[in-house]
Amino acid sequence: MSEEKITGYQPDDPRYGLTPEQLKQYYRDKPAQWVIVAWDRVGQESVRDAHLAEQKAYAAALGERLIGYGHIVDDDDETEVRATAWFVELGEREAAEAFAADDPLAKAGVYERTDIRRWSNSFIKRQADYTRKGEQQFLYFGWKIPDAAPFIAQHLKAHEDFFKAHEDRFIFRGPLRSPDGTENVGSALMIELPDRAAAEHFWANEPFSANGGYQDDFRIYRWVFGD
Repeated sequence: MSEEKITGYQPDDPRYGLTPEQLKQYYRDKPAQWVIVAWDRVGQESVRDAHLAEQKAYAAALGERLIGYGHIVDDDDETEVRATAWFVELGEREAAEAFAADDPLAKAGVYERTDIRRWSNSFIKRQADYTRKGEQQFLYFGWKIPDAAPFIAQHLKAHEDFFKAHEDRFIFRGPLRSPDGTENVGSALMIELPDRAAAEHFWANEPFSANGGYQDDFRIYRWVFGD
């Protein structure tokens, strides 16, 4: 008897109609993508400003391997930068670590720490493909509850339908993955919305979140484009 297929993905999604084992193989075969968040040390504003043009050139040199690049900022002041955030396709983790180390701001000593997580771009689009609306951008990080596979299966269709309804506002989105890429351990996404109240409303009504699928340490950050 053949293994039951996963239901819930949209027909235009490459994961549509796969079995659980086929889905794991899909992620094993897919080129590894990474979210890298480098947090600023206090008092580095002038150093950051001095090397920002170098960082922009570093981002541009990635070409199509660059999915997203920008900065986490203070909610009340877009000029108050807290971190640089990268979404990149770089092969294995060693390549992601080397990329983070060679960031001109890292070399200049701007960062206090750097977090690197495996991720997968579900939207199959990059920041450069997005038509900007002139509103605010928000970066979401959510970590799934332990042993989340049954929960994900139960709420996957509602989750995908909800995201489909907001498709024109997503800059990019996708699951955080286990180190080998096979397990869904969370979400990292970028969306454009009018303000923080709208951003919190979106997260409160997203089916995984609304039904208790994330741990309590989820985060919603104000973000700005890096270019």
